[in-house]
Amino acid sequence: MNSSRRLATGPEEARLLTELERRGIAVLNLRKHREQLSEFTDIQLYHLVSGLSAKGWLLRIEAGKYLVVPRAARGTWSEHPFVVASGIAPEPHYISFWSALSYHDLTEQLPRVVYVAVREKRKAAVAFQHWTFRFVHLANRKFFGYRHEEFTALNGAATIEVPVAEPEKAIIDGLDHQLLAGGIGEVIKALHRGFAGSQLSVEKLVAYAHCQGNAAVAARLGYLLERLGVHQAGELRPLVRQRGAAPYLSPAAPRARATLEKTWNLRANVPDEQFELETVW
Repeated sequence: MNSSRRLATGPEEARLLTELERRGIAVLNLRKHREQLSEFTDIQLYHLVSGLSAKGWLLRIEAGKYLVVPRAARGTWSEHPFVVASGIAPEPHYISFWSALSYHDLTEQLPRVVYVAVREKRKAAVAFQHWTFRFVHLANRKFFGYRHEEFTALNGAATIEVPVAEPEKAIIDGLDHQLLAGGIGEVIKALHRGFAGSQLSVEKLVAYAHCQGNAAVAARLGYLLERLGVHQAGELRPLVRQRGAAPYLSPAAPRARATLEKTWNLRANVPDEQFELETVW
């Protein structure tokens, strides 16, 4: 059913919606929230969810998970995509990559994909309300550098906390999985915007590169910081692998004209035009 056409609810259906709003449940996860709805029997809950879904008050996202449409909603209402993403993602999780760069105003792009870092190895992408939610498995050692941000949900009736990567971690994750951050060009722009707007801490970038435990990421970040005139770039040199095959600055960019940067044991394959902005440090 179109979310702008919702039918009248019965008394028990209204009671369930009231309970969901009272508890600030913007995305109903039947498995996760079952104990909080103990006043309803399993059979009652099954019929109520089925009826509310048919009437347009619960919008099915995937099996067992529904977006709750608040009674105050008007027209083609939609929830913030980060609230939806957090509601369907397995625990633990956090929003990162291009989505976090956009949230922190480190890119002018508005990606229609919400990238969610998770520890579970398998969760298929979900399409809902013109958004695609993609879940990216990260190793345990890379699961850090995020904080809970508050988002208004349920048409203003609730505040939901969603874990979102800090700006520095979004860049580190982006250097680890560049295509998920829009490519190396977007990462370079994010560094420029972050330094120009005093949104980035060099110390935290360096510290997070240490924690990430990836020599290629350290080499890429060190090279980029050096090109941008950041003198602390040298603090990353001990993390760089000096033997073995040198990683590419951008695994997705053409490799034919790559030049070996011996200081960073890195094959630079990004044109100089990408760096033609003012020195930032």
